[in-house]
Amino acid sequence: MSEKEEKPKRTSLRDRVLQNISAEGFEEEERDIPVVARMNKRVVEILDSLVAIGVFKSRSEAAAALVEGAISSREDLFNDIKRQAANLSQQQDAAMKEAQEAVLGKLK
Repeated sequence: MSEKEEKPKRTSLRDRVLQNISAEGFEEEERDIPVVARMNKRVVEILDSLVAIGVFKSRSEAAAALVEGAISSREDLFNDIKRQAANLSQQQDAAMKEAQEAVLGKLK
């Protein structure tokens, strides 16, 4: 190999996994909100395997990356779900306000 030819940059297994699950920016965002989830044995074994070979530091990190990857792969769908949830919340707030006014109005 001549001096001008560069060796191809090696990517770590971790980088390849994150790229495969569409979670490339995973480490850039802060993860400060804990979420507790019950999972079946098969899923936990996979998480533990990813930790054992050094792809992730913990089950939590592995689960977070896989969830983020799943969401990132269908960003359009999940953005639509967020919009629908926000609209539903606004409708619920309006209904609650009307109900309170109706009840309080009758008490006067």
